[in-house]
Amino acid sequence: MMSRYLARRAVGLTGARLRVPVVKTAVSQRFYSAEKPDSKPTDKPKAANLILTEDLLAKAGFEDPQQAKNDPDNTEDQESSDEPKKRKRRAQTSKDKQRERNANYFYISTFAAGVVGLGYMSRDWDSDEEKSKLGGEEIDNGYTPQLMYERLNKRLLSLFTFFSEPVFENLLPPPAPEAYRRPLTLVLTLDDLLIHSSWDTKNGWRTAKRPGLDYFLGYLSQYYEIVIFGSNAQMYSEKAVSKLDPYHAYVSYVLFREGCRYKDGKLIKDLSLLNRDLAKTIIVDVDADSYSMQPENAIPAPKWDGKPDDYLIRMIPFLEYIATQPIKDVRPILSSFQDKEHIIEEFEQRELKLREQWRKDNAHLFKKGPNAGNAIAKLLGLPQTSVNKEPKMPLDIIREHGQMQYEHFQKYLNENAHKIMEEEQKLKEEFGKTTLNKLITEGNPTPEDIARVQAEIAAKQN
Repeated sequence: MMSRYLARRAVGLTGARLRVPVVKTAVSQRFYSAEKPDSKPTDKPKAANLILTEDLLAKAGFEDPQQAKNDPDNTEDQESSDEPKKRKRRAQTSKDKQRERNANYFYISTFAAGVVGLGYMSRDWDSDEEKSKLGGEEIDNGYTPQLMYERLNKRLLSLFTFFSEPVFENLLPPPAPEAYRRPLTLVLTLDDLLIHSSWDTKNGWRTAKRPGLDYFLGYLSQYYEIVIFGSNAQMYSEKAVSKLDPYHAYVSYVLFREGCRYKDGKLIKDLSLLNRDLAKTIIVDVDADSYSMQPENAIPAPKWDGKPDDYLIRMIPFLEYIATQPIKDVRPILSSFQDKEHIIEEFEQRELKLREQWRKDNAHLFKKGPNAGNAIAKLLGLPQTSVNKEPKMPLDIIREHGQMQYEHFQKYLNENAHKIMEEEQKLKEEFGKTTLNKLITEGNPTPEDIARVQAEIAAKQN
């Protein structure tokens, strides 16, 4: 009865491997027919005479560790500690086969479309205009492999001009009418010429304005259409420019990195895109790559490191001289200087020689008395001074006139600063309604549009 009870308990247990010991009693010895009564207790009974045979133990959920180790079906469990289990591949369904067919059709159609597209882009030139626009003047029509590859290469490169070319072909609107137009256009870079930015762990980013900048912009604005052309993005430089000219009285236009041309790893400021006459345009920049397309229009300037200097003040006489002379083309004048990097020093030397020559040619004016130079001032309509140390040459009189105009303009700004800011705000509200689509398709408002809005505002006030 005891052995039968133990057998039932063994069959009822699950979830763990268990060896059921066989208790040899007087009652259970009759189940072992092959065992002798006088056999030693250490002798093992034969498996064939056990009530709990291997089949019964297997059905009950028990497994012999030695047999499981030798079982070839359990090799996956033995190798689980050495390498991950290999998953059996799931049988493909009809949907899987349909997806595979659709993917193959997509790959084939994409490849075919690519071949057709490349063949179309390697076709002959559609017109001479396309040929010149893409820079393929030396590439002829024909269907030889070399000609087809060259045309394909030119057309593929033109697809990426969005990232290397300015947004608009004309970066500036048309110039003002002749009566309101400045004689020349002066393009100035922003960083390291007009301002200098530095960073340190104590103060972070700090921006310094170059000494004499306000006087430089205010004085030359009466002779030049000043355009600030920065090399950084608009989002980083726009606020700095607005602080340089809060009344928008000196700077006519502002351009940023978005207006530059990217070519051969260089950031180029192409003056031909300004919609201005190159014969009347001068650029002052600290980077030679910026004016590499029009070096004859450039005045190279050293980079400013933030220390006080008088570079801008010393540049005024030279730029004033060019603007006040009847010059049809500024490029031959700039090319006449041997070293453009020291163009200010060389101009100062030329001015000294010019002044000495003028004194020699007008020695008789010095003999007639100290007020003889007032005759020239009278012809130009300038106020005559009662006491002059010596007669003034025309260049001095021009500078006095320019200084007088500058002082009058500064006085007007100081007296009407509040009114100017109000008009500026109204213009922002008026042109701030311009949609993005209109700005992209039509560009910035022209000076005529701004003048028309100003006249409308003045009429409403009256």
